[in-house]
Amino acid sequence: MRKITSSTLVLVLLFSITQVTSAKPQGDWESLKNFLGQPIAIKTQDGLTTFGVLGFVDDSEIKIQLADNERLTSQEISFKRVEVTRVWQAKFRFGETNTKRGALIGLGVGFGVGYLTAWATAKQGPPHGFALFPMAGVGVGALVGSWRSKDHKKQKLIYSL
Repeated sequence: MRKITSSTLVLVLLFSITQVTSAKPQGDWESLKNFLGQPIAIKTQDGLTTFGVLGFVDDSEIKIQLADNERLTSQEISFKRVEVTRVWQAKFRFGETNTKRGALIGLGVGFGVGYLTAWATAKQGPPHGFALFPMAGVGVGALVGSWRSKDHKKQKLIYSL
């Protein structure tokens, strides 16, 4: 009984501590001025995350030059300070593709399909062409991965409410 009580108490304390630390604000709005001209990601109150280059910061708003998946656009957008919940440093990944990830996923799917095929046809004799499934999976996965470009990446959190 004593062990259960102490374990429960430890878990309750751990959960209460993590909730307090995660709700702590991080950074200062004024410190965003140090990141002028650098890529950032902004999360607003409605949950939308926008990537761009920080162009202007004052006490009431922030202005960025938008970036889509292919390039930095000429469009600028402003956010009121009350709308912004988090700001991260960001890394743009223009033109990068998921070829390696697609190939690895295709390899795994190919092995899975090959294994299932060998298992299903085991009564008919030794499996033929078992090794072709992983190779075909790598090729298809690499093609699919090369068609899909990587999304921009959020890095260090520099401001949070």
